[in-house]
Amino acid sequence: MRVDPVELAVVLAALAPPGIVTGARLITAVDLDGLRVEERAAVANAVPGRRHEFASGRTLLRELLGTSEAILVGPTRAPLLPPGVVGSLAHDELVAVAAVSRDPSVKSLGIDVEPTDPLAAEIARVILRDDEREMDAHLAFALKEAAYKAWSTGGGRMLDHHEVRLSVDGSWFTATVLPDQRQLRGRFATVAGRHVALVVVAWC
Repeated sequence: MRVDPVELAVVLAALAPPGIVTGARLITAVDLDGLRVEERAAVANAVPGRRHEFASGRTLLRELLGTSEAILVGPTRAPLLPPGVVGSLAHDELVAVAAVSRDPSVKSLGIDVEPTDPLAAEIARVILRDDEREMDAHLAFALKEAAYKAWSTGGGRMLDHHEVRLSVDGSWFTATVLPDQRQLRGRFATVAGRHVALVVVAWC
């Protein structure tokens, strides 16, 4: 299915609160030309598809940040952003999405994009808790991934899918980390054959 990054970008901007900048970009080999030397080294041994994803993601982040500097890879494999910036990056096989913020009240961000294709039953069982069985598994995966990214970049430990319980209210969702009784709030939309989700965590 053809993906319109402009349509995705418009929807993401509508999901984001003030102070959060979002965007979308098609994954293309052309972006390899824009990689900085340090970035090239990070994916030197990767397969071509992974290099393309990396390059388009870095191009998108630079556009959102208004910078020409290299964006290296952190110890958790997340992008190392400039001081004072929080952000999140995600991609599927066709498109990359990102969210960044310089707002000091924002602690962490989580974003995800997933195709709307149905998941196999065995994969759905890994993602969905018994009390989530009525949800679309691929949508649930997107919501949980966005929540996990916000959780982990804020210093949270690794989570299992079943440790996170989802509840949905219109375009809003709450992801509750059950062992910690911590709630993460986000918004989502389905557009251009993709589920997109964004979680914003503010400093208490």
